[in-house]
Amino acid sequence: MKSDYRMEENLADDTLQESTPTTNFQAASAPYPLGARGGLAIHKLEKVLAYIEEKLAEPVGVRELASQVHMSPFHFARRFKQAVGTPPHAYITQVRIERAKRLLDGTNLPLLEVATRVGYRTQAHFTGVFHRYVGTTPREYRVGNRKELLPSRTVTPTRQREEAPAA
Repeated sequence: MKSDYRMEENLADDTLQESTPTTNFQAASAPYPLGARGGLAIHKLEKVLAYIEEKLAEPVGVRELASQVHMSPFHFARRFKQAVGTPPHAYITQVRIERAKRLLDGTNLPLLEVATRVGYRTQAHFTGVFHRYVGTTPREYRVGNRKELLPSRTVTPTRQREEAPAA
């Protein structure tokens, strides 16, 4: 009996996925198209996600996001998590880390400037968060991803001394 219920639940999810229009904003961790699992209405979700992108370099709090769609912070946070799959703060952190990766890959900006552009006040805080999410420091990430971009230098061996024959 339980298996029939799960099958019906899966069918309902499939039907819901097909009938829900997808948006230009797709959350990195959302297993369904945004809005497919309930939560915020699509127009409110799009407004909030656009606001996050616009204000990413500034501190963005749940209260500020909730006011954008005229909801209480608690209700907004619950609905946002239903729609996207992660809480607002975790989503903002993921977006910041992804933007930092793009900046590290495509620019030669100093790490402090990258940190500032993605909303961190100090390089130390940025490095800690980046390491927690990516598994490497921003510098190591930049160097690791640029190996292919940099021309390889040929190392010439130093002259080897010829050993004198033993007497």
